Amino acid sequence: MRPWLALRPLRRPAIAVAVSLAGAAAMGSPGQAAESIKVGAVYATSGPAAFLGIPEERGLRLAAEELNKAGGIAGRKVEVIVYDTEGNGTKASQQLRRLIDSDKVDVVFGPSSSGESLLVLPIANEAKTPIIMHAGTEKVFTPTTPYGFNTPPSDRIVAADLLAKLKKRGITRIALMSSADGFGQSGANVLRELAKTDGIDIVRHEEFNRQDTDMTAQVLRVKASDAQALLIWSALPGPSIILKNAAAVGYQKPIFNSYAAASRDLLQQAGPAANGTYVTSMRLLAPDTLKADDPVRPVVQKLYADYKAKYGDAPATFAAHSHDALMIVKAAAEKVDGELTRDKLRDAIETVSITGANGIFQFTPDNHGGLNQNSLSMVLMQAKDGQWVVAE
Repeated sequence: MRPWLALRPLRRPAIAVAVSLAGAAAMGSPGQAAESIKVGAVYATSGPAAFLGIPEERGLRLAAEELNKAGGIAGRKVEVIVYDTEGNGTKASQQLRRLIDSDKVDVVFGPSSSGESLLVLPIANEAKTPIIMHAGTEKVFTPTTPYGFNTPPSDRIVAADLLAKLKKRGITRIALMSSADGFGQSGANVLRELAKTDGIDIVRHEEFNRQDTDMTAQVLRVKASDAQALLIWSALPGPSIILKNAAAVGYQKPIFNSYAAASRDLLQQAGPAANGTYVTSMRLLAPDTLKADDPVRPVVQKLYADYKAKYGDAPATFAAHSHDALMIVKAAAEKVDGELTRDKLRDAIETVSITGANGIFQFTPDNHGGLNQNSLSMVLMQAKDGQWVVAE
């Protein structure tokens, strides 16, 4: 059993359940004053993408609970409504429409995957409802669309960070293994583009399907190449399988992973084969190993401690996506004079600057991702004795 499957979703997969953190609230039209700020979310809390959706839902509920205890946002309680997409783009689209048309939410968070996000983004824009996505691909906010925003660092930010750290270590020839899905293909395209300008050669590129259970053949071809290191660009469980395959065939060169593998699940799934591998990660993965003067450290330390106290286990980095999203909404709503409408909230989000768990956000009309290469989003970590530690 995959470790993340032990985290039971909060609802049965086929049934979407709405839960209010604020009790009964006014349901009026988006332009009317309300007793609460209604936040809708479409997360994959069951199915193969539950390792994303469960921590995202938990991060959102934790942040809402924290804000409500302190009086809410601009005097209004936060009401959270979450529907399970099961990682299915069609369901995500249907549930987004339900949140917008029936539940009349002020803002939507999610979905959990890049593929789902690309499907629902046009719906949110058509409905003129701000949506703060949790997608890795820059395609969700480049080019900018009126109502689409994002909280994780984009694949371009992550790829640039990884290549810079490889070059710093004198590595100029790499092999790339990427998943043959939207996330893997987008990342591979960005890596190829940036590698050319960074003076790094991708001497071997192997793809694999997300459902593959053995990549020994691809690993052997990588081993036979003159690459100085292997870079894996895929969500779990692919990286865990590759690490075990690499150990089995005696691959001895450094292995680096994208932030999609930055999880304690990788350490559990790969076991001893994970020892020594690197990930470029958001800081929530191991906050206590950050430098004392890191400006993001206080935010991630608090989120880490609060999450662990509430849920009994350490947070995956994906919890930061939703936590930061709600803090962005808070900062935006507090800028709005008079009635809080979807359009006013959208306009205000474009002006938000906050330090979140994913880095230092500075949204502008031209940057709906809020992050850039100087946002202190990424840090290189290495697996040592079953733990992640900073390896800068």
